[in-house]
Amino acid sequence: MIYFIKNSIKILLLLAIIFTSFVPGNASEIEDSTIFVEAFNAYQQKDYLLAVEKCDQLNQIFPDSPLRDVTLLLISRASLKSGDNERAAKAVIMFSNEFPESNLRTSVEDELKVLASRHQKGEILTSDNTLQTAARKVRSDKLAQERIAKEKLEMERAAKIRAEQERLARIKQEEERREKERLMAEKLARESIKVSIILREDGLPVSVGSTGALPIEISNKGKNSEDFLLTLTAAKEYDAILTRANQTEEKITRLKLAAGETFKGAVIFRMPVDMVDGHRSVMGIKAISSKFGDISFQKETVIISAAPLVRADAKLVKQKVTPGEKLRCRLTVLNVGSLPAQQLTIRLQLPPQVDFLGAPDVPFIQEPNGALVFKINQIEIGKLAEMYLDVKVREDSIVGQKLRGQIEVINGSLQKRDIFTASSSIITGK
Repeated sequence: MIYFIKNSIKILLLLAIIFTSFVPGNASEIEDSTIFVEAFNAYQQKDYLLAVEKCDQLNQIFPDSPLRDVTLLLISRASLKSGDNERAAKAVIMFSNEFPESNLRTSVEDELKVLASRHQKGEILTSDNTLQTAARKVRSDKLAQERIAKEKLEMERAAKIRAEQERLARIKQEEERREKERLMAEKLARESIKVSIILREDGLPVSVGSTGALPIEISNKGKNSEDFLLTLTAAKEYDAILTRANQTEEKITRLKLAAGETFKGAVIFRMPVDMVDGHRSVMGIKAISSKFGDISFQKETVIISAAPLVRADAKLVKQKVTPGEKLRCRLTVLNVGSLPAQQLTIRLQLPPQVDFLGAPDVPFIQEPNGALVFKINQIEIGKLAEMYLDVKVREDSIVGQKLRGQIEVINGSLQKRDIFTASSSIITGK
């Protein structure tokens, strides 16, 4: 036994020399050496059956491994220790045949040499039942230990999984609790936003071309300070802006109000000059919460334009006229708007079948194309201006023709132009 231990120590020293001589980075040498170390450790732990199994695995995967010599020796010794005398003898014989010059031949135990010699003579080598039983018990105990260790690891893994699941569940519950609290806080915050908007109307129309102002009050009726984005709902042509009261040069687009605070301002706009009298347009303001974009408050009103509303007509005093007949033409300009019509230029184009003879007591200018131009300084609301012209129906006029002129009215104060078709007369036979 002492001799066998000495030999084992020699083998360990030899293995250390072999392992340190391997070139790092070679995957195959690292792998077969790893398997051999597992086999050797199993032998050291008296698990001889596992040692043989690992050696067989090494030889099968790495038939050309540089560790084949020590592997065969380890098989022979493990087989001997496990009671398989025939396998031990075959391994020693295989080692001697494959490595006849190996210096490890001197480390082979005498007991193995005797078994090899007997096997070569044809003797049947019987197994040692006692050693086999002991080897199987060791292997069984090792497997049981491995199973227990595996079950323990599995239990620990399952416990870790449960612990992690419980931790995640707690985190989820905490997140859900916080989310509920956040949603409740948001709900209360949303419900607390209360705003009153007063857009006062004076009821008076705004003159075209002039500036109008709609007084406005925005009050925070909630319990917290609030911030609002302000937008005007008005057509682009009004150039409307929101200002502070008495500070029309400052445009307000954002407003912060403390609880109970009221903002006083005005919507300043310019009534377009091309609006007809009595035109109605919606104008309003919207206050949008800067915290919650879907919460807004809006107030609208209607603004009405005030403008002159001029209508013009020119007609012969008779509806039926004859060729060569002299008669009068009445030119009428009336204002049915809500503002006086000022600086009017009236351009009358008579029908081509009618010649202009004169206009007593009415200043006029006759243009090269025959159009007659009259000036009217002002026509008050609900009033009209009349002018009478002397005209003559041409002798060569055709019976049945309609006589219809055209009137152009230019409002100089508003730079506005309107065209009207005059009333018609018809030419009849004499």
